[in-house]
Amino acid sequence: MDFALTDEQELLRKTARHFLETECPKSVVKKIEASDPGYSPELWKKMAELGWLGLILPEEYGGVGGSLMDLAVLFEELGRAALPSPMFSTVVLGALPILEAGDGEQKRQILPKVAKGEVILTLALTEPEADYKPGFIATKALSRRNGFSISGTKLFVQNAHIADYLLVVAKTGRVTAAGEGLGVFIINREALGISLTPLITMAADKQFEVVFNKVSSSRNDILGSPSNGWPLIEATLRRAAAIQCVEMVGVAQKALEITAGYASTRIQFARPIGSFQAVQHRLADMLTDVEGARWTAYQAVWRLSKGLPAEREVAIAKAWTSDACQRVTAGAQHIHGGIGMDLNYDLHYYFRWSKALELNLGAAPVHRSIAEPAIIEDLLKI
Repeated sequence: MDFALTDEQELLRKTARHFLETECPKSVVKKIEASDPGYSPELWKKMAELGWLGLILPEEYGGVGGSLMDLAVLFEELGRAALPSPMFSTVVLGALPILEAGDGEQKRQILPKVAKGEVILTLALTEPEADYKPGFIATKALSRRNGFSISGTKLFVQNAHIADYLLVVAKTGRVTAAGEGLGVFIINREALGISLTPLITMAADKQFEVVFNKVSSSRNDILGSPSNGWPLIEATLRRAAAIQCVEMVGVAQKALEITAGYASTRIQFARPIGSFQAVQHRLADMLTDVEGARWTAYQAVWRLSKGLPAEREVAIAKAWTSDACQRVTAGAQHIHGGIGMDLNYDLHYYFRWSKALELNLGAAPVHRSIAEPAIIEDLLKI
């Protein structure tokens, strides 16, 4: 495995970092977090012009034709910037499932608009039972003469208030442990019967409870098979977890850099606190966690980009990165002391984002439970 960036990926990384540092200082992030949309339409337009929204989409849909590794490089930079935007929900949770399972008309109608920044997407999956297993989906899609009637409640739906379309997972029949009996529907957010309730989150991102009350859907709105949509959701969640791990690496890397800078300038007992051995050991532990998280995250993305089995690698990456980023940001706060939580100091953005991303798409125990059987199976082969 070679995780070295290509010349094109290195250029993408440098371009993205320069753009985000120039266009998105923390004064801008603070305004975005406090705004009702929770994102900047002006920055969104510029991101589309840079080709970021179509980075992984084929050229026939207005995209750049990049790879999952390219997308990972970009999301590490977005994590460094702690930029609130609907890019994760639109590209990773919305556009990629449509690219994978949509019919020709669905792709032609939606994907070019994603690349241009004209459409925002999101995934409505999680329910009050809060488990990523097919048996916990209670939202029903009852068959009607011309389509379906969808009723149910979804939680933690990112950017639902600004999304043009929601990908809704619902029961179309008896659900088996393998996920048969579930379909994925592309629903216009303006459809009658949809109501939103905002949820208060630690990271100040925009998440919603979305209630569907007999929302009408045509059979043309089904993404892929009407009763076998779960494999598509599993693949989507696997990609999303891997990309989010890389985003968390960006968060942790920036927290480490801020802390190293602080330790080199904060004077105590007539010397920088970074010269004390205890602080050096803590910084070394943080660096080890960041590098470990980077290795496991990119390994998972690399295997997915090559079409190799990656369930075990994604689970390991999410379990390790979730815990490692918590250790890094906690260490950063410890070294800073009280100023670390000052809202006029940048570190709090990374502390809050680290916690939010740790819990999103399953915390470490969830992914350890996925990795454990695979580990035992591997050991028995030795």
